[in-house]
Amino acid sequence: MDVLHRFSFIDLPIRGQWVRLEESLSQATQYRVYPKPIHEMLGQMLAAVAMVADNIKFSGAITLQSRGDGDLVRSLAECQDQEFLRGIMHLQNPENNALTQQPLAQWLGNGQLALSLIPNKDTGMQPYQGFVSLEYDTLAQCLEHYFVTSEQLETCLNFASTSTESAPSVTGLLLQRLPDDPQATEIEVDAARNAWHTLTTLAATVTDEELSQLDAQTLLYRLFNEHPCRLHEPRQLSYRCTCSREKTDTTLMMLGGEDLRTLIEEQSEITVDCEFCGNRYSYDRESATQVLYKLTEQTPADINSDQNPPSEPKTLH
Repeated sequence: MDVLHRFSFIDLPIRGQWVRLEESLSQATQYRVYPKPIHEMLGQMLAAVAMVADNIKFSGAITLQSRGDGDLVRSLAECQDQEFLRGIMHLQNPENNALTQQPLAQWLGNGQLALSLIPNKDTGMQPYQGFVSLEYDTLAQCLEHYFVTSEQLETCLNFASTSTESAPSVTGLLLQRLPDDPQATEIEVDAARNAWHTLTTLAATVTDEELSQLDAQTLLYRLFNEHPCRLHEPRQLSYRCTCSREKTDTTLMMLGGEDLRTLIEEQSEITVDCEFCGNRYSYDRESATQVLYKLTEQTPADINSDQNPPSEPKTLH
């Protein structure tokens, strides 16, 4: 079961999140085999967007995506409506299983990493995108820097992964220092500053084994037992792709009228596979012609006129 816990420290402007993903990570990788470090990076990205999404106050999606010319050409992790996850990694050479752990910037080459907030249309809000600096070695360090510089939130972030074939998982632990209450006294501000230093120092002592194996309550008690902490009700997370017939129609339209018409003439069936979830959308000649009709704004009779006899069916991936 994939779950996220929010927690807070009593009488301190400090909050945190603990997230563990197993099933979502398994489903996100069931159609692709990634080298171990890339598999772990995808898990970290999914955990990161789950934690960021938990703090937003509108319906929509949070995405963390990269593009570059290195070994990792493109990547995407997405959390929709604070609950549904999906993600994918595109490698320069998918057959290269010898990739080793290296700084994120080296994987991307000449590239960039962006965190985007994409509100649903009914919110009336505009999308937002912020670029994450790649000057640090790990994703956790890059995101810590992003939150400090872009959100003015001091942040401490840790990830740990397990790589067992039966149940690979990723666990994330995040602490954030919130702004002081405007009415806080100088003594209270100093106490919060000292507490932040103490809590982040303690968080830095967590081992990968502890983070990946202990449940949230046990871990928080082991790390912060001298600082009263409130563990809030868990949020359940799951894998769900956002592909749809409508989106696949759009994919076919992107071929252009001439190429789509040729494809209809040559094939009695067109299939389009979602690269995220593997779902297959099939079009017979009639349904594909309806897509062409929407694209060209012609009548089906006009589209079907003067067509050559079709060839044997083949698959479009």
